[in-house]
Amino acid sequence: MKRKIFALAILTFVYSGLKSQNRSNTSFIYSKDGKAVLNKWNLRKICLKSLNKDASDTEALSICDCQISKLNERFTSKEYKKFTKGLVVDLKGLIDLDSSFKNEFESCFKSTGRSQLLSVEADAEGSLEACIINTKNSTNKSIDSAKVRNFCACQLELIKNRKLTDKELESLSDPNSLLFLETMYKCGSPFDATSYVRGWNPGLEKDITGPPSDTINVLNMDGMTFVKIKMGSLVRFWLFDTGASDMLITKEMEEVLQSEKVMTSQNFTGIKEYEMANGIVDSCRTYLINGVKIGKFSVDNITVAVSDKAKRIIVGKSLINKFNRWAIINERNTLILTK
Repeated sequence: MKRKIFALAILTFVYSGLKSQNRSNTSFIYSKDGKAVLNKWNLRKICLKSLNKDASDTEALSICDCQISKLNERFTSKEYKKFTKGLVVDLKGLIDLDSSFKNEFESCFKSTGRSQLLSVEADAEGSLEACIINTKNSTNKSIDSAKVRNFCACQLELIKNRKLTDKELESLSDPNSLLFLETMYKCGSPFDATSYVRGWNPGLEKDITGPPSDTINVLNMDGMTFVKIKMGSLVRFWLFDTGASDMLITKEMEEVLQSEKVMTSQNFTGIKEYEMANGIVDSCRTYLINGVKIGKFSVDNITVAVSDKAKRIIVGKSLINKFNRWAIINERNTLILTK
């Protein structure tokens, strides 16, 4: 998330002609060559305004004073003049002269431990646009423009309402963290509808041919559940994994299904990245296929991923989510599927 520091948009008075042989006057910022160029009081006032705070907010005041102190004797009067028009100076231009100084300047924010919260409070629209850009740049998945805007707006509102610290926000990068799951639950997904597995909805019933309900025998081995599924001519026992998004098959199975015209260039849907159970991200070829047989059902519009590295085949939510209800009965080793 982009941090708004007051220097990025600040305009203030410059006393470009005032020379001083004595830098003991603490009301001014001085250039390297001894000229009083900026009024600290004016800088502090504009800094606080940019943060949407006043002098009663001691944290905001400390940020502003920290940033102001880092300006003192940092640039020459010639450099100030270069970025001055009339009686105003563009501090963004000055800061961009020196990347190390820019980092020092922003460190005044980071030291609070609430830099992202302060950014949201200071510049909601800028933070929103930065979140949208960061989300788009962080993934190869297809992004829905409306969804990503709503997702970011919801996420930023959560930061504001919960007063989240930078440390707490670090857990958003962990898909197992409570904050990540809470954010996804409240804010939804920024991805295009074809990029993630939807929950059940009544329209999915049209993809299922078969009785209202069926009870299917399953195998339980070493704490894992396997269910028999037919795809093309291939009848296999698949690992039943509700944590997986789509069905996963091996390259060898792909070759058989291609020879049977079950998988063709017409139903090839591209390359998609999947995170495997061991944490490795694998790029898989994906197909949208029809006629997957499970019990007495035939199911259409199922996403199947092919991994060149896969040793075990998996059935995930792209198939299970087609059904209104499902249940594993451990006592009887059965899977009940209901349309």
